[in-house]
Amino acid sequence: MEFKQLEAFVAVVDYNSFSEAARRLYLTQPTISAHIRALETELNSRLIIRTTKKLTITARGYQLYDCAVQMLHMRSNLIDEFTGANKKIIDIGVSTIPSSYLLPDLLTAFGRQNENIFFHSWQSDSQGAIQKVLDGSVDLSLTGLRTEEEDCCFLPFCQDTLVLATPVNEKYLKMKKEDAAFRDFLKEPFILRETGSGTRKEMDFFLEKQGISDSELHVIARMNDLESIKKSIVKGLGISILSARSVMDLEKTKQILLFPLKESAHERQFYIVYSKHRILKPHVKQFIQFVRNYYQTPGAL
Repeated sequence: MEFKQLEAFVAVVDYNSFSEAARRLYLTQPTISAHIRALETELNSRLIIRTTKKLTITARGYQLYDCAVQMLHMRSNLIDEFTGANKKIIDIGVSTIPSSYLLPDLLTAFGRQNENIFFHSWQSDSQGAIQKVLDGSVDLSLTGLRTEEEDCCFLPFCQDTLVLATPVNEKYLKMKKEDAAFRDFLKEPFILRETGSGTRKEMDFFLEKQGISDSELHVIARMNDLESIKKSIVKGLGISILSARSVMDLEKTKQILLFPLKESAHERQFYIVYSKHRILKPHVKQFIQFVRNYYQTPGAL
């Protein structure tokens, strides 16, 4: 059970209309219906009986309504208590790279211009961030992965490149001077990202273009935490293909070496993801346009 589902149910009861509830909550009518169905399924109770002529709230529906109003009121009071009244909230999902290396700058710059808009963010891998858009948990997500999900809009907003990151030692310094190609590293110990990450998908795409399979790599570890991979490289455990944005700080302090993937001049995109079935609130659209302008991406919502 989620607050968004309770909000939809209370709005339908308050306005005695699915369409009016959708308009007031900036959602589509099918989304409102889906929220009500989800509540009825979870509670194993019929809450609303709708015919072509009228809408009837059941006894169990009124019971839930009373509880839901109290819960939403308590939530509103908590938000007001900790953030102040009349402040708008944007729920945002973020995958690993955007969360650590893009979002801090974005929120700082956006906050200077919009003091009354606040954010709740949830970090996961790219697939998880997209799933949060699909299930209505967030208003939008920033990810490094584009899927074939038909219910989502994917707006590119920032580019990145993949690089090969290695420890700083005599062997790799020599390979750096010799301008080594990627195939020269195939027998080196590799550390790989988890399968749900955008970086891993882009790495797989790069390997496919090179005609190289996973089995040709000497994989010694698989990790789902980017910081653990970076620290392992610094300590000399192995090498990895990573986002350039995620390791620039370590390169500047000369803790790692970076080798560009020149063979394909491989680049990747980061995406703003939102649902096609959700009517975006004005302040959410404002943030999306800000992000696109921040990285000078053309186009508007």
